[in-house]
Amino acid sequence: MDFRSRILAVLRHEEPDQVPFAPYDNLMPRGDFSRQLRNRGMGLCVRRSTIWSEMPNVTLELRCEGGETVTTYHTPVGSVSTRTRGHTGRISDGMSVEVKGMIERVEDFGPVIFMLDDTVFHRDDSVYWDAVRDVGVDGIVRDTALDMESTPYGATRRYFGDYFGLERWVFEQHDHPNEFVALLEAQIRRDERRLELAGDSPADLLAFGWLEGLWSPALFREYELPFYRKWVSHLQARGRQCVLHCDATKNLPEFAGLIAETGVAVVEAFTPPPVGTLSLSDARVAWGDDVVIWVNVPETVFWMGADQTKAYIIDLLKSDSPGRSLVIGFTEMGLWGATDDETERTFKAGIHAMMEAIEECGHFPVASH
Repeated sequence: MDFRSRILAVLRHEEPDQVPFAPYDNLMPRGDFSRQLRNRGMGLCVRRSTIWSEMPNVTLELRCEGGETVTTYHTPVGSVSTRTRGHTGRISDGMSVEVKGMIERVEDFGPVIFMLDDTVFHRDDSVYWDAVRDVGVDGIVRDTALDMESTPYGATRRYFGDYFGLERWVFEQHDHPNEFVALLEAQIRRDERRLELAGDSPADLLAFGWLEGLWSPALFREYELPFYRKWVSHLQARGRQCVLHCDATKNLPEFAGLIAETGVAVVEAFTPPPVGTLSLSDARVAWGDDVVIWVNVPETVFWMGADQTKAYIIDLLKSDSPGRSLVIGFTEMGLWGATDDETERTFKAGIHAMMEAIEECGHFPVASH
């Protein structure tokens, strides 16, 4: 089987020849190391978005200030701005890091809500087909249903500062509840317009939702679960498989039952112990054999050495026997964060060990027909 056939067999609950090894494409930089692994069966998960947007009644102003980029959004009901910092090293993947969000005062809610309602979406399927041609049988291309990945409640956090706005986001819900509810309702309207287009995506997989574990299961049930129930069933009835990005670790057992209620077809970025607190076998019990579990192997394992890494992956594979709804990969680190020679050597040795474990213990007997 080539890689694409193998992972499609897993996603369609057919008979793969082995457990797919499928990291995100940006976590395995192209070069001789990637080529060696791809020759041994590794494939890539290529993430693209076929949907683009515009705000016809919003004007953007850019200026540089103190080595940072200030973006001001001028709307008919007021202006808001963000501040981003570049040159942040390899881990930012060439992107800047936002250090100031749009909403700092209660007066900032109005312009942000205006922009959400002013957003117009379009779909360009050529983005998907170009990526399919580029990766060929060496990968699978996944479309992005929600551009902030999170469902609307979680997406509202981004307007208070992507990395540094969590505290403000929490307090604003209590200090200005009416304004926050209006913001959330506008985000829902925006996301639902986008999802109507996403339902016609040519991709088999749609990224839908992000469980970060930053707020309680009670808030997830109140604000997020109804959105999952409505749209996951709608999209999957149209032939798309929804993928929940789940990088919650310490409190994941408390969310296990809620994840099952979302109805998603794939749970990815699932990080088992020693970093996570929910084992693969317990996750399988909670979610059943029909849910594909896409494992993020924590980079912590690599520092135990290649032999221990191999043993770890073998134990992981055995714990999910027969493992036909399992994918092994990286969704967080891979070689993306290898910025020194020692880390690169250690991680490469660990990744080779992972491949060896899959080659030894991840094969299935050929089905007879």
